[in-house]
Amino acid sequence: MRQLFFILFCVFSVSSWGKSLTREIQLKFENNGVELSKEIKAQILASYLEIGNGDWICFKTVSKREIASNRRLAFKNAKIRNKRIGEFLFKNGISRDQFKLKYGSFEHIWLLKPQHLKSSVKVLNKNDTSNQLIKSFKNAKGQSFVFQSGNVIEFKSMSFEGFSSDVITVRVQEFNSKFDFVKYGVTAHGNLGMLETQGMYFVEAFSNGQKIKLRPRVSYTLKIKDGKSDVPFYSFYGKESNGQLTWIKNSQQKFVSKELEEIKADEILEEYEGEEEYEGNNNFIQGVYSSSVTDELENYIVGEFSGLGWINCDRFYDTNETITMKFSIDGGDSETPYSMYLIFKDINSVLPIYTVTNGTYQTPEIPKGAQATILAIKVNNKSENKLAFQDIIINENTVVNLKSSVIKKANLDGYMRDIIF
Repeated sequence: MRQLFFILFCVFSVSSWGKSLTREIQLKFENNGVELSKEIKAQILASYLEIGNGDWICFKTVSKREIASNRRLAFKNAKIRNKRIGEFLFKNGISRDQFKLKYGSFEHIWLLKPQHLKSSVKVLNKNDTSNQLIKSFKNAKGQSFVFQSGNVIEFKSMSFEGFSSDVITVRVQEFNSKFDFVKYGVTAHGNLGMLETQGMYFVEAFSNGQKIKLRPRVSYTLKIKDGKSDVPFYSFYGKESNGQLTWIKNSQQKFVSKELEEIKADEILEEYEGEEEYEGNNNFIQGVYSSSVTDELENYIVGEFSGLGWINCDRFYDTNETITMKFSIDGGDSETPYSMYLIFKDINSVLPIYTVTNGTYQTPEIPKGAQATILAIKVNNKSENKLAFQDIIINENTVVNLKSSVIKKANLDGYMRDIIF
């Protein structure tokens, strides 16, 4: 008897839990119509945005009155309406495997919101040369890269696989401002949550036309000028998948603070005579190269990296309370998606916002009370973009509707510099 009671209890609990994950929405069609009105489209998108990740929503497309009036016509209309809804969902970026038709007395359309939403942002402009340094040097010599930010990346002698006489060419891109993070789609999304960053880099090395790696058990140094040191920062490595970047912490590589005198003692500045070098503008330089920034050196935080590719000086951002927020653009109905960013004003962090549909979006967990700017960008055509933005205070789990404007593509950087600070 006890076993039977326990089984019935489990079945009832699972059944109740399953029902709690499904929401039913009755859509209202006038005069036996089958076309989707503006109001019905808005209701579909708003209802789908509102449900939780991993939940189902069921849209009922015939009313009790229609069934009582003409059951056969109601059955026919349900199938036509559900087909229209499926086309509308697909047009708005929802894959066909997320919705299905289920049959009871009448056909209903069911829609699943994925447990894990995809980022609306992808890495952009990887071949842009405006933010890069390229230098060639003998493997036996090593090399330092000093960026406009004052940050330094330094490779020691024989850092790379190969012979001491090999000429190594290293290309480094620096992403050091919130403008950079948006322009290049390089955001502070970590595998365990939101990050605060002090600089992101993409590093690659070549010799004899082939990409090469560091030697085993060799590391190189990143020095962040006037870096924040009141909380611990660590070396992070980026994993790029389908154009989306996720950062993973190496807890064994912690950044440490160093004073000017310690930096000098480490002899970070070296002179190279007769070496061939390439600067960020790709102009060829030959002769004596001397990195002379000693008068500008102040305090640094210093960290080590044992791999090339995407690297970052980061920390997971600590906060007492987090919430999620949802957004729609121009009511939510859109045939093509936006790239949508959450730009914090008082935290050096830009987060990607997740795509629900092409015109509706949802944040990851974000710190309550923080001030931020929402920025959405979409390529309209070869000469025009669509842009939407709004300043917010993150204090309510509400839906914010943004209005977009069409701007000339040539003016996009100027608008972004005015918005991002």
